[in-house]
Amino acid sequence: TVANVISNTKGLNVISPTWFYLNDNDGNLMNLASADYVDYCHSQGVEVWALVSNLENEEVDTTEVLTHTSKRTNVVNQLIAAAIQYNFDGINVDFEQLSMDCGEHFVEFIRELSVACRKNGKVLSVDNYVPRDFNDYYDRKEQGIVADYVIVMGYDEHYAGSKEAGSVASIDYVEDGIAQTVKEVPAEKVINAIPFYTMIWETTGDGISSQAVDMVTAEQFISNHGITAEWDETTCQNYGEYTSGDSRYQVWLEDADSIKVKLNVMENYGIGGVAEWRLGFEKPEIWDVIGEYLDK
Repeated sequence: TVANVISNTKGLNVISPTWFYLNDNDGNLMNLASADYVDYCHSQGVEVWALVSNLENEEVDTTEVLTHTSKRTNVVNQLIAAAIQYNFDGINVDFEQLSMDCGEHFVEFIRELSVACRKNGKVLSVDNYVPRDFNDYYDRKEQGIVADYVIVMGYDEHYAGSKEAGSVASIDYVEDGIAQTVKEVPAEKVINAIPFYTMIWETTGDGISSQAVDMVTAEQFISNHGITAEWDETTCQNYGEYTSGDSRYQVWLEDADSIKVKLNVMENYGIGGVAEWRLGFEKPEIWDVIGEYLDK
């Protein structure tokens, strides 16, 4: 489907498909890479930074893999061999839910991978949570030294499992993520990722539940239930709610209005660029808003 999703974009210069993930505790990877995919993207002027994840196989202990030099080397060698074989342009590391004990080993893995990437002319980017005291061990400062880009996942402020309903990415949350990151990482190496999804929240006497939906589905939900969404200056998002029986539904929309405010903040900090999660969840007009940011 890459042709379809790229055809709806404007200004897109990198795509990062989830092609690799840790598949056992020896550091062997599942490989889903496609040469045809890479060739097509290159024909459209789009680079491919293949993403490697640690989330797909729940039986894998990431700490077990990263605490052993031989296992880290195994991961690095597989990624570089694949980068050469499939001719993709870079590697994006998306290792999440790491324990504090794993922090120093994760950073060593990034160092080792960065050396291999430089030797082979491949871009290295690393995904990070919005900085908080409890995730300092990801060591963004060291990442900023050895990696080409440090990406802030500027979303999931509220997520499935949160104790209260709320915005996925309020403007204060987004700006704080950028501000804290540029204290440790050169601004030109920082990329802020924005959400193309919205959470629909339902609160009942039994608790809170939610579902993540694309922009079109979120707007259809608003329309179908006769909700009048109004601009919320605190989150810088259009907000709407309605009650049915004992259920209260709430939506903080991600749309052209909210994205524009986020992009204005990024411009103020002079960071390296913007990323989006995930491609295909957006409405076409979002690319006009992003295009204005890129042209400044």
